[in-house]
Amino acid sequence: MKGIIMETFVELKKERGTLRGMLHMPDNVKEGKKVPGVVLYHGFTGNRMEPKFIFVRFSRLLAQHGIASVRFDFLNSGESDGSFDKMTLSGELEDAEDILSWFSSLESIDSENIFLLGLSMGGTIAGITAGKHASKMKGLILWAPAGDMSRYIEEREQQLKTGALTGDPMDISGLMLGENFISDVKQHNTFRESSPYRGPAAVIHGTGDTSVPPSVSEKYKDLYGGNAELSLIEEADHTFQGAVWSAKLFDISLNFIKRLTAKSPGY
Repeated sequence: MKGIIMETFVELKKERGTLRGMLHMPDNVKEGKKVPGVVLYHGFTGNRMEPKFIFVRFSRLLAQHGIASVRFDFLNSGESDGSFDKMTLSGELEDAEDILSWFSSLESIDSENIFLLGLSMGGTIAGITAGKHASKMKGLILWAPAGDMSRYIEEREQQLKTGALTGDPMDISGLMLGENFISDVKQHNTFRESSPYRGPAAVIHGTGDTSVPPSVSEKYKDLYGGNAELSLIEEADHTFQGAVWSAKLFDISLNFIKRLTAKSPGY
């Protein structure tokens, strides 16, 4: 097992604004080797740390095992430029592409051993991005993936009609959702856009998730067929906020990556 030698704040400047994130590199980079890497995509209203620093903790665990990773705030979230009311799924998909391209081009990253990981709506983004690069991704890891975000919009609209939801429907726990998000998300068919990916996939969901039902992950398992592994963590919530739950999540994800890179030279 290796120890971390580098955690670097990084910026990626785009025409629409600057993305800000953190790059984690393991110490075998100093030996001049290329290492496998993981791109982490955060969820709806989330950021590059995610609840209980779950992304930070996993990135550091990866580095200890000789695996690099990067986690950016999408534009209009976290410390990246923009405001949340300008956030759209299409915009975050564009950011995801730019992050993947930048990370893959780093001298120390083995571009043939790159994994995408997404939490919640980040899982939606990871799946669609993997679909666009079906032959290039080593593996896909989905943590409680949101699946079709238009479902979320439809549920909110129904709650408004029945009175189950009161107040401003665009107020998401203090963050204001923009009208463009709603019109944009309805233009995407998540599962169709994710379907070109046919490589290995690890899909992990908590049975106690009240935000996204585990049936969404079952749909991803069906979509990817025999190449997908579905793991259900008993009683775990949407963001795995429990020591036992996050430990299981990390163990499943890390073992998936290590198994797929075990036969690669130099690892």
